[in-house]
Amino acid sequence: MGKDRKHMKRLRKKRIKSIKKQVDKHEEKIEKENGRQDTTKDYWQKEIDDKFLKKIKEDEDYLDEE
Repeated sequence: MGKDRKHMKRLRKKRIKSIKKQVDKHEEKIEKENGRQDTTKDYWQKEIDDKFLKKIKEDEDYLDEE
Protein backbone atom coordinates (compact mmCIF):
# COMPACT_ATOMS: atom_id res chain seq x y z
CA MET A 1 0.00 0.00 0.00
CA GLY A 2 2.89 2.37 0.72
CA LYS A 3 4.24 2.00 -2.82
CA ASP A 4 0.96 3.13 -4.36
CA ARG A 5 0.78 6.18 -2.11
CA LYS A 6 4.37 7.12 -2.90
CA HIS A 7 3.75 6.69 -6.62
CA MET A 8 0.57 8.80 -6.55
CA LYS A 9 2.37 11.50 -4.57
CA ARG A 10 5.11 11.69 -7.20
CA LEU A 11 2.57 11.76 -10.03
CA ARG A 12 0.57 14.55 -8.44
CA LYS A 13 3.67 16.68 -7.87
CA LYS A 14 4.58 16.22 -11.52
CA ARG A 15 1.03 17.05 -12.62
CA ILE A 16 0.96 20.22 -10.50
CA LYS A 17 4.18 21.33 -12.18
CA SER A 18 2.85 20.69 -15.70
CA ILE A 19 -0.50 22.36 -14.96
CA LYS A 20 1.31 25.47 -13.72
CA LYS A 21 3.17 25.57 -17.06
CA GLN A 22 -0.15 25.30 -18.87
CA VAL A 23 -1.60 28.16 -16.79
CA ASP A 24 1.41 30.28 -17.75
CA LYS A 25 0.77 29.53 -21.43
CA HIS A 26 -2.87 30.52 -21.10
CA GLU A 27 -2.00 33.74 -19.27
CA GLU A 28 0.48 34.55 -22.04
CA LYS A 29 -2.28 34.07 -24.62
CA ILE A 30 -4.54 36.40 -22.65
CA GLU A 31 -1.86 39.10 -22.71
CA LYS A 32 -0.52 38.73 -26.26
CA GLU A 33 -3.23 37.41 -28.52
CA ASN A 34 -6.38 39.08 -29.65
CA GLY A 35 -9.49 37.14 -28.88
CA ARG A 36 -11.16 35.27 -31.69
CA GLN A 37 -14.78 34.36 -32.06
CA ASP A 38 -14.45 31.02 -30.25
CA THR A 39 -11.42 31.74 -28.03
CA THR A 40 -11.89 35.07 -26.35
CA LYS A 41 -9.78 36.33 -23.47
CA ASP A 42 -12.65 35.51 -21.12
CA TYR A 43 -12.60 31.95 -22.47
CA TRP A 44 -8.93 31.53 -21.59
CA GLN A 45 -9.47 32.95 -18.10
CA LYS A 46 -12.41 30.59 -17.60
CA GLU A 47 -10.24 27.66 -18.70
CA ILE A 48 -7.65 28.59 -16.09
CA ASP A 49 -10.19 29.01 -13.31
CA ASP A 50 -12.40 26.01 -14.05
CA LYS A 51 -9.95 23.36 -15.06
CA PHE A 52 -6.42 24.10 -13.99
CA LEU A 53 -6.73 25.82 -10.64
CA LYS A 54 -9.36 23.31 -9.52
CA LYS A 55 -7.08 20.40 -10.42
CA ILE A 56 -4.08 21.99 -8.67
CA LYS A 57 -6.15 22.47 -5.50
CA GLU A 58 -7.31 18.84 -5.56
CA ASP A 59 -3.73 17.60 -5.97
CA GLU A 60 -2.37 19.87 -3.22
CA ASP A 61 -5.14 18.68 -0.89
CA TYR A 62 -4.17 15.07 -1.64
CA LEU A 63 -0.53 15.83 -0.84
CA ASP A 64 -1.49 17.58 2.41
CA GLU A 65 -3.51 14.56 3.66
CA GLU A 66 -0.44 12.87 5.08
